[in-house]
Amino acid sequence: MKSHKTIVNVLDESSLTENDYRLYSSFLESQLSDFNSETNAPWFIKVIAFFGAWFGSLLFLGFLALINILNSGESMIFLGGIFTSFGTALSYSNKENHLFESLSLSLSILGQILLAAGIGTNAEDFKTVCYVGIIIELLIYLFAQSYTHKFLSVILIPFCMLGIIWNSPVFEATNLLIGGLAVATVLLWIYELPLQIRFKNHPYFYIPTAYGTVLGLLLILILSINNKFFEVNIYHWYITTLFSFFSLIFLLYKSLYQDLRISKRLFLLIIAGIALIFSPTIQAPGIITSVLVVTLGFSKSNRVLLTIGIVFLATFLISFYYSLQQTLLVKSLILISTGILFLGIYIVFTILKKRVSISWK
Repeated sequence: MKSHKTIVNVLDESSLTENDYRLYSSFLESQLSDFNSETNAPWFIKVIAFFGAWFGSLLFLGFLALINILNSGESMIFLGGIFTSFGTALSYSNKENHLFESLSLSLSILGQILLAAGIGTNAEDFKTVCYVGIIIELLIYLFAQSYTHKFLSVILIPFCMLGIIWNSPVFEATNLLIGGLAVATVLLWIYELPLQIRFKNHPYFYIPTAYGTVLGLLLILILSINNKFFEVNIYHWYITTLFSFFSLIFLLYKSLYQDLRISKRLFLLIIAGIALIFSPTIQAPGIITSVLVVTLGFSKSNRVLLTIGIVFLATFLISFYYSLQQTLLVKSLILISTGILFLGIYIVFTILKKRVSISWK
């Protein structure tokens, strides 16, 4: 008969110190007590609130334009500051009232649009707008008490950094930006529990940061599909691919070699197989990065990560398949190999989950 372990059994067998045991157990208790919190609101409610906020902010922006209030850069900056501040302050309101949440986000988005437009009108170059944008998004990230506000800020900060790089002589630094996001994504999700415990008294930080980093990473990689988007093409995408590849190795090392305790020879064989499969896509970093996100979804049993990774993987594979840089044979081998790889990942993590079965009692 298959034995089941409770959370207490797992903690007892984990050889934690007394202080760590107390931290982990109190964290789990707080998570169970907050089961009906904003974190667990239905996803479609969050999506409706998000798009409703965008639609509302655009309508309000059109209204302000019609009544001729936005007649100068100074007026846009002034109104933008007021709307952003009021939207951030409103995020401290009742979290169960989705109307307040949508209104708060709508005002914040409207304020950020006006601030960007006003600063852009008075600034000498686009880099100034990006620098100010980073400061504004950091302030919203630090002080807003809403997952959606922080989530949007985490996505916009890398894009502001990309704007700075775009208007500089070192445009290839885009590889370092995307590579840094790939490394941050893996570290945030591998050390999920310790980080959530550390930010236990600041519950609005970890979740938007973890998901926002993933989405920001994949959205920026969309730019790698079409070099015509850039004024200056990036010719060394293999640097980003290597960042994502080594991040994937580290993830597999933690989940397979340490947790599943497979042999060193088998682990090296898996890494060599992955390197061989994805070697033709070295100039298409979106593929290996999407595989990284899908693998994170498998290892964490996180359907959101899994869905995001699969959607972007399909996007990058379709773009790669229809590119003129590879032969039809190579493209077919990539598609077949990717399917085999995911089947192998599924089998491995299924075995891992069967080894330790935890039941909630």
